[in-house]
Amino acid sequence: MTTNTQYGPEPEPASAPPDPDAERAPDPVVPGGWSALVYGRTFQVDQWWRALPAGVDRQGPVADAVRAAVAGGIRLEAGPRFLLHRDLCGVLVGAACELGRISRTMVHDRFGRPLYGFVGWYRAAAPGDAGGRIPELAELERHLAEWAGPVYAEWITPTWEAVGRAEAEPRTTRPVAAPWQGEAGAAPAGAVWLPAQSAGTHLLPGSDAAALWSAAAGSRDRCLLATGWRRRSDADAHRFTHLTSEDCRAYELLRPPPPPPPPAPPRPASVAGPGPAAGPTGPGGKAGGTGGTGRTGGAPEPEPSFGETFRAGRRVFRRVTRGLFGAEEPGEAGPPTSPGPSEPPGAGGWRYGDDPAAGRRYYGDLDQPSTGPTRPPARPEQSDGAHPASTGSASIDPRPAGPAGPGRRAEGPLYRRTRAVDAQQADLSGMFGEFDEPEPPPPTAPHATPSDPRKSGSEAPGPRPADDSSTGEPS
Repeated sequence: MTTNTQYGPEPEPASAPPDPDAERAPDPVVPGGWSALVYGRTFQVDQWWRALPAGVDRQGPVADAVRAAVAGGIRLEAGPRFLLHRDLCGVLVGAACELGRISRTMVHDRFGRPLYGFVGWYRAAAPGDAGGRIPELAELERHLAEWAGPVYAEWITPTWEAVGRAEAEPRTTRPVAAPWQGEAGAAPAGAVWLPAQSAGTHLLPGSDAAALWSAAAGSRDRCLLATGWRRRSDADAHRFTHLTSEDCRAYELLRPPPPPPPPAPPRPASVAGPGPAAGPTGPGGKAGGTGGTGRTGGAPEPEPSFGETFRAGRRVFRRVTRGLFGAEEPGEAGPPTSPGPSEPPGAGGWRYGDDPAAGRRYYGDLDQPSTGPTRPPARPEQSDGAHPASTGSASIDPRPAGPAGPGRRAEGPLYRRTRAVDAQQADLSGMFGEFDEPEPPPPTAPHATPSDPRKSGSEAPGPRPADDSSTGEPS
C-alpha cells in the first residue's frame, strides 16, 4: 500500500536485514556446543566481565588470554585483533575490537567515551572428543558483526543499567550451536605449524596471519595466537606463543625478558656500643675498605643511639662550662694551643680549692708570680705582718724564704692572681661556688713616726739602739 505525499508516493518497504540488537529467543542447549564469552564494561559501573562459560574463572588462563588480546584497548580503533587459544581444558575463538563495529547501541559509557571489549566462543574439551570445527580467519573477519553482534546484545543487556558492582556481576553462559556452519575449507597455501616454545614467542609478518591461523586450527597442540597487531611493541609478547604484526618483515623468535634481579638482602640492624664498630678493613687498615671513609659501599651511617647522644651532649656541656668559667676537669685535654715553651708539670692552671685558713673556696691561678697589679693585702687578722694572708694551701710559695744571696735579685712575696668576676655574676656563688674576691679591706691609718726621746723627755717603748747615732759611741 502506498500513500501520496507532497514528495511523491512512498516506496514499498523492502525486506530489511534482521537487526542484530533485537531481542530473540535463546538458542537451545547443545551438548558439545560453544558457550559465549563477553568482556566489556557497563554504562555506569567499571565492571568488565559480562558473560563467562561454566567452569571458566575470571583469574584463570582463559581470562588471561582475553586480557592479553585486548591489551587495554590500545590501537583497536585501527582494526580488530583475533584470538585463538587452546590448552588441555578447551578452545577459545574470538575477537577484541571497538564495540561500535559490532553493535549500534550500548557502545558508549555515561561520559560518551567509546567502549571496547571482547566477544568469543568457548568449547570445553571432552574425553575422546575430536573437537569442533574452528572457523578460518577470513570467515571471522567477514562475519564478525553478524556473529558477535547478537551475542554482545544478548549478554550486555541484563547488566547494562547496573548501578552497583553486585548488580554488574557476570552471567554464566550455556553451550549452544556455533554461528559458523559447514565443513572446514581448504587451508591456505604455506600453512606450516610452528610448535609453541616455552623459551620464546614466534613472531611473523601480518601477511602470514591466515596461514598461521589455519595451521593452529588444524593442530591439537597448545597455542595462544593473536593476529592483527599494528606494532609488536603493543603486545606483551611473552604471554603469547604466536603473534603476527604489521611492522614485522621476517620471522623472529622473541626471547622472554630476563628475570628481574633478586632484591638485596636487608642490612643487619646496627647495635650501639662503646668504641668504634667492628667491621671489615680495607687498604691501609681503614674500616670499610674505602680508604679511610669508614663506610662500606657508600652505605649511610647508622643513627646514633640515645646513650651516644647523651654522652656527646654532656661533653659539649662540659666544654661550654669550661669556656664560660675557665674550669678544666682532670683527665681531659684542653684545647690545642700553638707550640711554645714547655712548663713543668703542675705549674700554673686554674683550680678550685678550699682555703683552710680563710674558710672559703678559692678559684685562681696557682703558683704563678704576679707580673701585674696584685690583689690588696688581706685583713690584719689574716696576716702575720710580713706576708698577706694566704687564701689557699696551694698558693703558698714552696721555695724556701731567706735573704737574697749574691747574684740573686730579691723578689717580693708571691701573690695568687685571681680572675675578675663581672658584677652580674656575683649572685652565682650558690650554684658554682663562692668566688675568691674578698671584701675590700678597711682603710688603715698611716704609721706614726716615733718622736725623739731627747726632745720629748721620755723614751719610746721598745729596745734601745746599741749605739748613739749622734755621737757614734756606745751608750
